[in-house]
Amino acid sequence: MKKKSTSKSAFFNFRVLIGLFVVLTGVFLALLSFGFFSSAKAQSRKVGNDHADVVAVAHALTPVVAKSFDGDVRTLRPVPAKQDERDWEEKLELPPLPIGPANRIARAVTIPLGPMPTPIQNFEGVARLDTGTGGQLGGGFPPDTNGEVGLNHYILAINTGYAIYDKATGTRVAAFTENSLFSGGPTGTLCDTNSGGDPVAVYDQLNNRFILTNFALITFPGPGPFFQCFAVSKTSDPVAGGWYLYAVQIDSGGLPAGTFPDYGKFGHWNDGCLYMGANGFNSSGGSAGSIFASFSLNDMENGLPLTGAVGLANLGSSLFPTNLLGTQPGQMPPPGTPNYFVRTATTTTYEVRTFTPGQNCGAGGTMSAATAVSHVSAPPPNNPPQPNDPGSLHNLDSLGTRIMQKVQYRKVGSAESLWVVSTARTPAALAGPLWGQLDVTGGTIATTAVQTAIHAPDNTLWRWMGSIAADQDGNVAIGYSTTNGVVPNFPSIAYAGRLATDPPNTLPQTETQLIAGGGSQLFDCGGAACHRWGDYSAMSVDPVDDCTFWYTNEYYPDQTEGDPARRNWHTRIGSFKFPGCGQGAPTPTPTATAASRVTPTPRPRPTPPPRP
Repeated sequence: MKKKSTSKSAFFNFRVLIGLFVVLTGVFLALLSFGFFSSAKAQSRKVGNDHADVVAVAHALTPVVAKSFDGDVRTLRPVPAKQDERDWEEKLELPPLPIGPANRIARAVTIPLGPMPTPIQNFEGVARLDTGTGGQLGGGFPPDTNGEVGLNHYILAINTGYAIYDKATGTRVAAFTENSLFSGGPTGTLCDTNSGGDPVAVYDQLNNRFILTNFALITFPGPGPFFQCFAVSKTSDPVAGGWYLYAVQIDSGGLPAGTFPDYGKFGHWNDGCLYMGANGFNSSGGSAGSIFASFSLNDMENGLPLTGAVGLANLGSSLFPTNLLGTQPGQMPPPGTPNYFVRTATTTTYEVRTFTPGQNCGAGGTMSAATAVSHVSAPPPNNPPQPNDPGSLHNLDSLGTRIMQKVQYRKVGSAESLWVVSTARTPAALAGPLWGQLDVTGGTIATTAVQTAIHAPDNTLWRWMGSIAADQDGNVAIGYSTTNGVVPNFPSIAYAGRLATDPPNTLPQTETQLIAGGGSQLFDCGGAACHRWGDYSAMSVDPVDDCTFWYTNEYYPDQTEGDPARRNWHTRIGSFKFPGCGQGAPTPTPTATAASRVTPTPRPRPTPPPRP
């Protein structure tokens, strides 16, 4: 009996060991899937990996039927803008930026400065108190200044209106409130009467169409519903060519009801999708995670019922899609390349993910796990001061370290790059644009930036609210705001840049002022000192020559406009071009060292060409 009993015990123990082995194997695989045993090699991403690293999925939105405005925008029905000081945005808190691991990325080297091109065009944009169709165009603080350039026009987007300019002369040919535009359908939703700003202008240079978008809501914090409103030009003529109008309820489908899409950013891609990233907040104003979405450009640009998908996941704040630059087939991402989403993850790293859309940009789109990409150490900035502000009570919001408008894709030769900019604290404790070129050639995300630096050509001015773009040769321009606390350095608009042949990690082309501000923002909004500034600016590249940069930002022309009685922010629009652009391919900036490129497979890979 004892022997028999012993035999059963041994058999039982053997089964227990097998069971324990299976459990431990499962735990190991689970930990592996969450990245506990990741390496630089495991972190890199390659197109065509069968989505083995999917971390989030986008769910279908109910198709939205297009409404149509077939007339000239100068005949739109006047509908007043929703007047809202947007003080609730002050209360929306994003998590602090983690301190990243030490890295060895070199800082910029000192070299002689070269001449940045002077403006070709330089004209006034919309001021808050300006009127157009629907009445007062500007609403609240800040203006959320941005815009896009097309074949013949430039469209400026501000809270809570749009203005269209003849780009050859700078003449404003039309201006209207967001509500007036969407009432042109009408859509029968909050987009017609309660459009609330956070506007973004996108230009699809592959099909020569403008896309204007803003959100609509009753109030926030609140229960919703929350709409993203899209207006898509029917032709390349945004004045008389007509518009398709779509009102998409974002807090439906893949998002819980009452999820608000704040600070939405957009980018179009050569796969036929328009991509969206936004910070999600719940109905009480607490963080709900990252919103990501895709919408069919084919549907939008042909007036078809709009297919789209939206997802929500805890992927960190301010995770934004990539916008496509380039007009020629050889400048496009290889077929099947997913869109790239980028965020500032720590003081020394970006996170880059890929979003592969579902059919016709609809249900089933998948967001990948993140690849960490090192950048130069960049502590969070302090808020910039202004002249004539005793006690620094009205320092301006630097917006911390979030990626700014827009993440730009540019392919030069075979080199594929993402160009990004945020704001960081300089060694002199000022603020400066942290910019970077990220290598995504062949669909592989390199784990070290090709080049990265904090732009601080002096220890006098604070520089922030940047936007970046690259022309067809790989020359780069960054526009931004400047200020300090001493007259005459009122908040102003400037830009700097680099040629593709300049040494890496430098912006050696001389800083050039688009316009000097003449006043500080010295008033209250929402019952307290108004710190908000810009929220974003925008650098674009002209689709006609793929060389001319267009930039817009905010400023005050004199102190009267910045005082409490007026509170009248202004905007400015300018263009410039590097003289040698398009006259032959320059020798581009070399890539980072070979050790920084990591491929996900052991197969041989040819040495990549130099990067711009």
